[in-house]
Amino acid sequence: MSIVSFDLEGDFAAFRDPSITTNQTVTVIPSKSALIGLIGALLGVKRSNSFDSLYSKGYLDLLKQTAIGIQVRSQGAKCTFFTNHRSLKEAKTKPYKSELLVNPQYTIYVKSIDEVNYALLDRLKESRFVFSPVLGHAYCPARIPQFTEISDAKEVQPEDLQVSTVFIDEVVESRNRNPGVQFEQINGFPAKVLIERHLHHYYDNGSPKSIVLRHIIPVPENSKNSVLEITDYESALSLAKFYSIEGSGQALCLY
Repeated sequence: MSIVSFDLEGDFAAFRDPSITTNQTVTVIPSKSALIGLIGALLGVKRSNSFDSLYSKGYLDLLKQTAIGIQVRSQGAKCTFFTNHRSLKEAKTKPYKSELLVNPQYTIYVKSIDEVNYALLDRLKESRFVFSPVLGHAYCPARIPQFTEISDAKEVQPEDLQVSTVFIDEVVESRNRNPGVQFEQINGFPAKVLIERHLHHYYDNGSPKSIVLRHIIPVPENSKNSVLEITDYESALSLAKFYSIEGSGQALCLY
């Protein structure tokens, strides 16, 4: 089972929280839909030109066919600044808060159909992309310093796995206050964790759907990856799959 992996980094990132409109708050990781857009940019998948649809057929096909995984490789410091914006209601200006993520570094894992995997590998080998990759905004250009193909991944059950990639809680928080995933620290490893809520787009019985899910993010500490052990996982929506890689000692979560 082939998985394409590439490092993704930049000086700044601006992955915004769409639920906040009063300022430009950014998140530590991109949502799946943002990463599908970035992969689409590398491959040349164009945006929709129609007012009736936000997404092109090519983008929706890529979303349907592709699972992604994220490993955070930097501590994710944020820079906050304010600008004055002219009020449309009154003859005055008002401050507007913006954020940027400083020196973001990720390893991205992509599992898709063979056609997409081969096309992505060809683009990465040549460092020649149809559209320039960005980290959430045009003023945040991305770099892809290296890549690899993982050919020995095997699907495994999540319980008792050690992971340092992002994993999702498939139990919807508004319907059940109890989390659908339990994890604990492993002796000898850092265990710094962030939890972000992202709008997750997925397909169910051929129909596109979206839902807000908790994303558990192991974050490096003192230049060492945080590693967690999943003790219980409820696959309420069957969105995430876990894969072991021979010799790594850790598993990947792809969703």
